[in-house]
Amino acid sequence: MINVPLFVCGVLSLILSASPFFWNFRQRNLSATIFVIYVIIANITIIIQASLYGGPDVYEYWEGKVLCDIIGRLPYVCGTGIICSLASMARTLARILSKKVTLSVSVAQRRRELIVELLLCVGFPLWNLATFYVYQPFRYILLQHSGCIIIFDDSWASFWLNTFWQPFFPIVSAIYSAITIYRYFQRRRQFREVLRSSQSGLTVARFARLLFFCITVMFVELPLAIVTLVTNVKPGIHAFNFSKTHANWNTIPRVVASGTRKDFYYFTIVSVLLFVYFGFGVDARNMYRDWLVALGFRKLFPNSKWLAKHDAYSDTTGSSNYIHSMHSTVSCGTGGSRPTRFDTWETIHDLELGEKFGNVNSNSAFVIGGVQNTDARSENSTLTDGSDPQFLEKAVKVKYEVRIEK
Repeated sequence: MINVPLFVCGVLSLILSASPFFWNFRQRNLSATIFVIYVIIANITIIIQASLYGGPDVYEYWEGKVLCDIIGRLPYVCGTGIICSLASMARTLARILSKKVTLSVSVAQRRRELIVELLLCVGFPLWNLATFYVYQPFRYILLQHSGCIIIFDDSWASFWLNTFWQPFFPIVSAIYSAITIYRYFQRRRQFREVLRSSQSGLTVARFARLLFFCITVMFVELPLAIVTLVTNVKPGIHAFNFSKTHANWNTIPRVVASGTRKDFYYFTIVSVLLFVYFGFGVDARNMYRDWLVALGFRKLFPNSKWLAKHDAYSDTTGSSNYIHSMHSTVSCGTGGSRPTRFDTWETIHDLELGEKFGNVNSNSAFVIGGVQNTDARSENSTLTDGSDPQFLEKAVKVKYEVRIEK
């Protein structure tokens, strides 16, 4: 019999995690990509558990040796991996705003950063997995409605190798998030330049999305970790004895429970947060359109403007591809084309075209690249396909008029 609520939550969480994975993978956000991978693995494990161990009689459950040795450990490893990846994300964002970040990033520096991220996101969870055996009194247990579960003893070994780290990494995330916010207010006038010089590929919108996601998940993680810590410590911590701990190692207890373990639904909460932050942006909408076009929906709905158009404002492309997706005219006189209204401030924000504005017409002047120059551009120029993408880097105050080819 299937545990229907747990199975539905697992499948729904898996679906919700798909687009955040591809979004972060395409943006080359290593820590965030690994974060989503942990969520996906945990949800696959939960679907398997719900399918095999949802029946009411725990004594009829399949013993599941080897399989349960794997899927019983994965939720714990993924839970540790999530908090470690969260700390790594927060650290990366704080580092981007550090004054030590310069335009010239050497190969050795990139390699060191990659190693640090991998150690945080992958190294510590694997080390945590390797130490499970030390403080496991049983190979695993079969819990009614939940399936294969591993449990730990209440020794000092369990505390220092596992329990202590559950609130530690969310606290690290909170510290780095606070540092990031502080550095932002310190350098907010040069914020766009700082992002560009960091060579991270992040725009203002992407940076904000990642930062607020870190803060939100941290506020979910930290209370849960503190409750777990208090719950495990409250009965008391005894001395560790390896022989006594493993005296009944090969025994597989079957435990009756009133309902499903509540911590299994934690991964559903994280999946929903992932989709809220990464599933509704311009990037995600363009990605959904690409998927539908690849599946042949454009042929089924030939009159659909949404499937037919190419979104010039995708924040995945940056200013270079923006030039290739639009036709603009720079002039000093009154242009013949109708002024275009920019309704999406995020797009202008991402392209770093200066202050927020509503209408751009032949009499409007603004700063390109965030630096104002008093020289006016008198000659006519046209940006067409193949134009030099460095044009947007020039600090020229111009009278600007935009025509967009649909």
